[in-house]
Amino acid sequence: MFKIPQLYIETSVINGVFSKDVRIRVVSSAFFDKIRAGEIEGHVSSYVLAELYETPEVDKRARLLRFAALCIADAPSGSKVEELGREYAERSMIPRKYIFDAYHIASASLGGFEALVTWNYEHILRDKTEKLLRMVNRKLGIHIPELRSPEVYVW
Repeated sequence: MFKIPQLYIETSVINGVFSKDVRIRVVSSAFFDKIRAGEIEGHVSSYVLAELYETPEVDKRARLLRFAALCIADAPSGSKVEELGREYAERSMIPRKYIFDAYHIASASLGGFEALVTWNYEHILRDKTEKLLRMVNRKLGIHIPELRSPEVYVW
């Protein structure tokens, strides 16, 4: 029987729907079409919503939040997530300046999601992050989500 992927959707995928980069915009839109069709189950955390609420343009913020609403807002947040995120930053997996990126990874890990889906190649979708994620989470006995771009689920 086909199992619907349970995925943590990081903020960049939602923003991707409105990207100036045509490839990112097309893939992000197709990704959300798959969520609408029930082929993917997307999950977001309060960290995703907080970042979206920081969007200064009211109309754009409303459009972004409509896409976020296609996802289930049940990914873990709070002290355990933030403690694990700080651990990732201490190990230089994610620069401290971008602590929310570490919180996204921690939320996806503690939530047991199949993957964290992101367009963030600078801090998340990179070999160093993936290797450190495996090392830290194995040591702590925590689930290790895959780190993937939306393209993996669209094509």
